[in-house]
Amino acid sequence: MKRHIAALGLLVMSLAAPASAQVIAPLRPYDPAIVRVAGRAEVYLPPDQARISVSFYGPGRTAADATNAVSERARALDTAVRAINPQNVSIERTDVSVRPVMREGGDRRPDRINGYEASASVTILVRDLAHLSRTVEAAVNAQPDAFNDVEFSIRDTVRARRAAREAAITDAVDKARVYAEGAGHRLGRLLLVEEGANNMIAQSGNRAIYAARAQMEAQEAVAPPPIAPEPLLYTAEVSVVFEVGAAIAAR
Repeated sequence: MKRHIAALGLLVMSLAAPASAQVIAPLRPYDPAIVRVAGRAEVYLPPDQARISVSFYGPGRTAADATNAVSERARALDTAVRAINPQNVSIERTDVSVRPVMREGGDRRPDRINGYEASASVTILVRDLAHLSRTVEAAVNAQPDAFNDVEFSIRDTVRARRAAREAAITDAVDKARVYAEGAGHRLGRLLLVEEGANNMIAQSGNRAIYAARAQMEAQEAVAPPPIAPEPLLYTAEVSVVFEVGAAIAAR
């Protein structure tokens, strides 16, 4: 009986304890203060290569006739491109496709094949932009049925991304130092570096080629206007956490 009474007494004592005993203690004065900032960089880098895409279309009585028609035009463009500079300008890929052209048969007869249509999509890779204008001129003078924008890119993307990341971390450290010193303290130890999720590369085209395309119907040979390569935008984001160091002594 005495044991039950003692246990009941302990229960009553725990219920009577003040609620403040279960509240987390406030931070102690020696807990280090921190500064958390995000760094961001937008780096515009000049491209060092370009791709030019054109397409040829052609009909034929048979699939072979249609394919041969567009393949012949694609080979003529290949010959013109090779004459520019074989080491720095070349046909990167050629995609040929063919499909039947159907003729409606009406109510009493089924539809039937009335010929074929082939297409050849040609992509030219220019590794040295000094040859870009001549390559565009050769592509335009091949009289393709479709001419897309010039797409610029950077061959060494690893170097480009590194430049953006270096600029982002420099921005983050500079911000942290400004905030810490502005509050009268030195910047302390680095505690965390975390890359952001918005790192990206923004490709760009060149609209100047449309002016040359508009002249294709009026002339057999066209000298397109000069094309200025557009810079590529690389961005990087990073978050850093530093301890706030010792107070800066007053001068």
